[in-house]
Amino acid sequence: MNGMDAIESARALVRELFPEAVAAFLGGSLARGRGTASSDLDVVVICRAPVEVRRENVGWQGRPAELFVHTAESVRTMFAWDRAAGVPTMASLCAEGLVLVSVDGCAEQVAEDARRTVTAGPAPLSPAALDALRYQVTDLLDDLLDARDPDERLAVAAVLHQQAAELLLGAAGIWRGKGKWLARALRAGAPDLADAYLTGYRTLAAGGPAAPFADAVAAVLARSGGPLREGDRRAAPPALLAGPV
Repeated sequence: MNGMDAIESARALVRELFPEAVAAFLGGSLARGRGTASSDLDVVVICRAPVEVRRENVGWQGRPAELFVHTAESVRTMFAWDRAAGVPTMASLCAEGLVLVSVDGCAEQVAEDARRTVTAGPAPLSPAALDALRYQVTDLLDDLLDARDPDERLAVAAVLHQQAAELLLGAAGIWRGKGKWLARALRAGAPDLADAYLTGYRTLAAGGPAAPFADAVAAVLARSGGPLREGDRRAAPPALLAGPV
């Protein structure tokens, strides 16, 4: 399925499953022209209330489709959650997505709010959140350098890869990412360090030495306030002491 086929398929999906939609967007890799044979259709659908706000996976014309069903109010609430989490999931889908449906300019209004959210960037990390990340990265880096078992070293590196990237981007007030978006966020937000960081991790994951990745993580700590060991203190939150629900 090429780009135009994907757009028409997504439009047909909205017409068939959501005839009441007032706005809809096709986002993700297919909207960017980077889709593959296995890429799913990422479709944001906006309906008038009342509607069950949900994420739902369906099959459509031989391809998986991930649906994000919202009202105009709930999708804007998700933009606020994106800023709080530091990952522009819904905001990017609507800001960069292709408009499939728009009634009375609804899609254009939502897209404009999404673009403002993306431009504003993530909410700043609190001092406590920044210190927590510094401590976690410091501790994981120590574990990486101490590891002798290759499986243990790889397991530590995988966690450290995510945590150090979050520290680097979060401390700089830059949008973060998960999964495949992590590397993209690093290249976009920290191009001066991304190559050494990602190459170092690939080298380690391929069975090579840990030193290049460890050096890159040390550089992340250096520009984020330095290592944090002694002095880290976090009170147990009431929800933890209440026990599991």
